[in-house]
Amino acid sequence: MSNIGQFATISAFNNSSIAGWQVVSGSVDYIGTYWVASAGQRSLDMNGLTQGTIGQQLTGLVAGQKYTITFDMAGNPDGAPTDKTLSAIAANAGSNSYTFNTTSLTHSIMGWKQFSFVFTADGTSDWLSFSSTTPGAFGPALDNVTISEGDHAPSQTPLPPALVLFGSALVGLTMLGRRRRQAPKMG
Repeated sequence: MSNIGQFATISAFNNSSIAGWQVVSGSVDYIGTYWVASAGQRSLDMNGLTQGTIGQQLTGLVAGQKYTITFDMAGNPDGAPTDKTLSAIAANAGSNSYTFNTTSLTHSIMGWKQFSFVFTADGTSDWLSFSSTTPGAFGPALDNVTISEGDHAPSQTPLPPALVLFGSALVGLTMLGRRRRQAPKMG
């Protein structure tokens, strides 16, 4: 989607509106100008009309290699609950849960925070998904998803060898071809 205005609601089984990603359950709001993204111009509210789940197949992995998924999270400040919760799963890492509190935040001050988790590749490809676990229509916000080789401690700065999988700095949150080494810098 090249021009989404404030936002567009995308429902399950849509695999063409957000390049490289599928909405696999519920719905998400693909955010344009509605609030300030973490990086660039686009992000997601993981609750469109209902709790949503997005996913993509990671390819080009090395079986047994550890990878770190890093992402930015905030929350839709428009309504309750104030604690927005999100679950992330990759390969055999199990479900990782994250919470973000929206108290005193606004569309122009979203308070984005960086989170990360590590998984070990089962094979040359594995499934990555993010799911809202927040009830209602005002969910967790997601942006700037990256993957890098190795087991990295969570940090507040981007990982240099990271590959942007879901970055609002990219036009339309496009999926880049998976590379096993360092990805080119995107601007």
